Amino acid sequence: MKPTSIARLTGLLVGLSVALVSLVNARVPAGTGEVPAQLSLVAESSVKLGVVPVGRELLSQRLVVPGRDSVSGLVEVSNLTTRPIELAPRLRATHGNLPEGLGVEVTAGARTLYAGEAASLDAKLRLRTRSKQRLRFRFSAPAGAADAVAGRRVDLVVRWSTRKAGR
Repeated sequence: MKPTSIARLTGLLVGLSVALVSLVNARVPAGTGEVPAQLSLVAESSVKLGVVPVGRELLSQRLVVPGRDSVSGLVEVSNLTTRPIELAPRLRATHGNLPEGLGVEVTAGARTLYAGEAASLDAKLRLRTRSKQRLRFRFSAPAGAADAVAGRRVDLVVRWSTRKAGR
């Protein structure tokens, strides 16, 4: 072999070695294994309540990662009647059932009205005549609920049940 051929072959082998070492050391980072659920929440109107916003998306962020990220949104309700009323928000999935393990916390100011499974929501709020209150809905899922929640799209509607206060 000629010295120039040997030099070229040596250069080629060195180049291939460097490329091979680079490929071995350059790994794709491991995935997190976390698949978020996509949520949406819309509030329905009510005859006895003023609801703001009504019929529009309430959640500023929409992805819930089980065991990690939660999402929340605000809705303001006003008593339009001439008497104190008690209201109860109810969640309904527009397609299918609410996934097991999806949690919700409903707060009015600093007061927690409900914290638990979204499917069992049982929150009540008393509103004086012509008063209003902001409600925050915060959705989350524990890591153990990943099988039921991860990767799902859940479109929720808040319905309002009202009755005269004190009954």
